[in-house]
Amino acid sequence: MTVAHVAPTAHRDPPTDPAIRQHTCQVFTCTVTMASHGPPTVPFAEAERRLRALDRRYSRFRADSELSRLNAAAGRWHDVSGDLRAMLEHALTVAAASTNLVNAAVLPRLLAAGYVRSWAEGVPDAVPAPPVAPVPPLASVLELRGRTARLAPGYGIDVGALAKGRWADDVVTWLGPNSAAGIGGDVTCHGAGPDGDGWPVALPDGEVLLVRDGGVATSGTAKRRWGADGHHLIDPRTGVPATSDVVRATVLAETGACADWVASALVIGGSPAADRLTGRPDVRQVWLSRSPREPERGAAR
Repeated sequence: MTVAHVAPTAHRDPPTDPAIRQHTCQVFTCTVTMASHGPPTVPFAEAERRLRALDRRYSRFRADSELSRLNAAAGRWHDVSGDLRAMLEHALTVAAASTNLVNAAVLPRLLAAGYVRSWAEGVPDAVPAPPVAPVPPLASVLELRGRTARLAPGYGIDVGALAKGRWADDVVTWLGPNSAAGIGGDVTCHGAGPDGDGWPVALPDGEVLLVRDGGVATSGTAKRRWGADGHHLIDPRTGVPATSDVVRATVLAETGACADWVASALVIGGSPAADRLTGRPDVRQVWLSRSPREPERGAAR
């Protein structure tokens, strides 16, 4: 999810507010921006250190990450940390809410589609189209029992459609009551912002939203592409990259975590998913870009 971003001075003249503190770094192979009105409660350097620790825990490209160790243990019960347990619970909740359009068990299908290395290491190689193989519902392949988890043999977890919005939510709780955080395009804002009317968040089309206590995320098929049809959004119903009529979705929701998974579900599920998910009480507004033959549509609640 890569387009919306924190733009804390985008709407004002002069362009610099001395009360705004900002920090930018590269984590999760993407740009992370943190901003606070006044000094952050947790120093930016410490917040960055915590994010790097999360990267080491959840990267599927690191054999020593906790997530990779869980995936390697598929077929047997495996001890997990409290943090990973919470992430897996979130994955199960999202799978149920999205009718498994956002299914963390898509990792084998991502690998089959060619996404076998970090984007920072280069564009994935184009591969022959894999056979159609739907992904079973997450609840049928992932079990939780206390501080242990078990994956069905042959399955693995990827948290790409879940984690960054959730972590943006975490960052603003660290930074303080009037702060914003953007992680690769997933943005969470708390408080009144620089001028009291919300934090400015730039959308893909150039519009700037003022967001107070909410999250924004964009998902689409134009980024992270390879070959003729390869991209990172797998449709669990087919096991191959999604081909719905929605090519990009931006979501404004109560939290970054909600905006993150709903944006992915809208692109994977297309118009039928939009008709259902835009009515959720925690979704405030969506912007949908359809295939070239279809007009763009915004829906507000």
